[in-house]
Amino acid sequence: MDNKLAIFIPNLINWDGNKQIIGGLERYMIALAELMTEMGYDLSFHQNAHHDFSNYSLDWPVYGYQADSRDLHKTIERMEKEISGRVLYSSIVQQTFYRPQSICISHGVWWEVPGSSPLQARKYYESHVASALEQASLIVSCDYNFLNVTRAIYPHLADQKVRVIPNFADSRYYYPRKPKNTDRVRILYPRRLSPERGFGILKEVIPPLLARFPQVEFEFAIDTNKPEYLDLFYQWRENVTGKESILYCHPDYQSMPDVYARADIVVIPSIYSEGTSFSCLEAMAMGKAVIATDVGGLTNLIINGYNGLLIHPSIESLYQSLLFLIENPSVCTRLGEYAYTTSQAFTRQAWEARWRQCIHKIYPLS
Repeated sequence: MDNKLAIFIPNLINWDGNKQIIGGLERYMIALAELMTEMGYDLSFHQNAHHDFSNYSLDWPVYGYQADSRDLHKTIERMEKEISGRVLYSSIVQQTFYRPQSICISHGVWWEVPGSSPLQARKYYESHVASALEQASLIVSCDYNFLNVTRAIYPHLADQKVRVIPNFADSRYYYPRKPKNTDRVRILYPRRLSPERGFGILKEVIPPLLARFPQVEFEFAIDTNKPEYLDLFYQWRENVTGKESILYCHPDYQSMPDVYARADIVVIPSIYSEGTSFSCLEAMAMGKAVIATDVGGLTNLIINGYNGLLIHPSIESLYQSLLFLIENPSVCTRLGEYAYTTSQAFTRQAWEARWRQCIHKIYPLS
């Protein structure tokens, strides 16, 4: 069969077509594209855009389709009409139509927004999840939370169509470094500033912790995808007493191991829409003490008190867990050691091996 394959993605580069997006889904799809290229596939990416464009700055062509953010289904309809051949769908949230003999990827349950109604949740899974189950050949999920939720709602289809391939930490770049020679305690937030990632609860615990512990500092490793989020972050920081202990950087993928190496504690305070977080896995692979919320796929990674702290997504829980680790550095060391050991079950090699099986089955080459 033809080795050409199109990948539909919300955005691999920004909507202007001139800057790579930094994020988990985007990193996931780059890793998958690298694997499929090695396997002999000729790939192209197709995404939303402010205007039509063609970009060749990455290892694969990226085509933008003019989109209205209020009516994105029309953009998908246009992609479906203009692209022939086989398609891999990078996000189950993007569309409700799938070609036969195709794979759709779920990056986690996304409809558990705090305060939303059962009717709102039902709207999402009856449209997006049901459509993928009925039309696609396979849904690859990055966590068991999606599988179990789907199995509870659609038991007749979930076991047939959903397979779990957890995310990974690349051991070529993420591994424990020598301990720092400093008395400072650095707490790292390596996340987007979007609401689901938990910045809203973290910012509430920082002022009292800085007031109580002069040796503590926070570092935010944040992307620049959303200027409006950055503006809110800068405004908040400017008004915090002790702002000189609130550091920030805008690293690319290659710089992240050095960012983790500077940290003692890593916080993953997601409040909804989380899979087997790259940030969590990479912090674990670096041997760091991780505090993660009991949301989505994080529960597949952290065993509370063994390889990290798994907490309720609330201000009080986050404050108490940070307080405990700041006052107990030996616990940080122990949690980090077991976090590293656990991360060895989530290697890129294992991820690639499981993906190869799925690709060969759904998109065979002649």
